[in-house]
Amino acid sequence: MAIGQLFLWSAKAGEWTSCPHEEITWLDRSLLSGNEDLTLHRAPRCAGLRYVNHGWELFSRDTSHRVYLAPDASEPLPDPEMVRRTARHVLPMAPERYEAAPVALEGGLWLVSVGSWVVRLRHEVPERPPVEPARGGDSETVTREREFTRRGRPLGPLGEDAVARVRSYFQRNASARLAMAYYYEEFILGRPAPQPVPMINVVIALDLSGEGAVSDYKKLLQGLIWQERGHARDLAGFLLGNGLLTPADLDQARRVAAANERAGICERARLRLQYRPKDT
Repeated sequence: MAIGQLFLWSAKAGEWTSCPHEEITWLDRSLLSGNEDLTLHRAPRCAGLRYVNHGWELFSRDTSHRVYLAPDASEPLPDPEMVRRTARHVLPMAPERYEAAPVALEGGLWLVSVGSWVVRLRHEVPERPPVEPARGGDSETVTREREFTRRGRPLGPLGEDAVARVRSYFQRNASARLAMAYYYEEFILGRPAPQPVPMINVVIALDLSGEGAVSDYKKLLQGLIWQERGHARDLAGFLLGNGLLTPADLDQARRVAAANERAGICERARLRLQYRPKDT
């Protein structure tokens, strides 16, 4: 499969430099300012570029600066204010220890602004025919590639106002929102090849009604979004890509889980479910 190439303009070298696919390119204090601007963060507490799911994305763990992404249509390099005014995407300041939801980078020329600094990108996307991913059951291993198929644009036909329906449901049902945030913890944190948390662990941590609670939430959400079941692999991509699950939701779910553990609720849930942890 052809791989898209991402290049970053180096003002110091006066040429384009390639971003390696196998590692993160950090937009840190050193790259942006040559270690002069002490308001900028060092890796891994800054913005970065990474190759996942057969594409490049911009993400941010910066707790002090918003990150702006704008199309590049000007010469010479514009100032940060111009990038902010023309930005197509704005990544908010990240909550402590988490990162803002990433943005899939489309092909073309782009400008990224962090603080008072601007960097120019060139994303070369190879032309290739669309390929329909293979389908399978829920029991298969869920990878980042499968869960984030066409980030924010699931394979199945969307029902009308799907985002509004899910947002309204989550507002009415905090248990479902927190359960899904806990379940998709690794996806929200942007970890490589993330796996969902075992459903039984979610049930115990949040003291849900039974072992099938998380599965029931997933099926209900699939119905709200696609008006049918059978899109389990697309669910995380839809929820995260549309801002329906955020690091703030995960933080709240973790706090509830920690409080339940301290209060002995988790232990009672283990006994209720006759849960026995495996020997390690």
